[in-house]
Amino acid sequence: MTTFFGELPWKPKRRLSTGGRAKPSAEVRSGFEELLGEVLKEGLFWAALGRPSEVMPFLRGKLLSNGFSDNARRQLEWLLDELERFYERVACCGRVEERHVRAIKSFHRDIVSVISSERA
Repeated sequence: MTTFFGELPWKPKRRLSTGGRAKPSAEVRSGFEELLGEVLKEGLFWAALGRPSEVMPFLRGKLLSNGFSDNARRQLEWLLDELERFYERVACCGRVEERHVRAIKSFHRDIVSVISSERA
């Protein structure tokens, strides 16, 4: 398939659920999870540099504008509020420690869990 950026290395598949909404393939989900992990880590390093809110507008915009149920949206909002407070604590510390990286992995698991349960 040819796109604006050139030839895609795979042929896109579109599977429709009974709701008429395309279900993401495992490849797309793992790509999303990888990107989310990288953005969370980038936020950690921005926080250590004294800018704890650098990635939050991006995360809030991408995660909260996807038409999730009210319950999933509330869970994501709570997680993002906690994440922002965490980044502020890292900014006070001024450096990234191993415990911060473990906490980011935990936030990643929690966010992916909320999104995965919503799409199941």
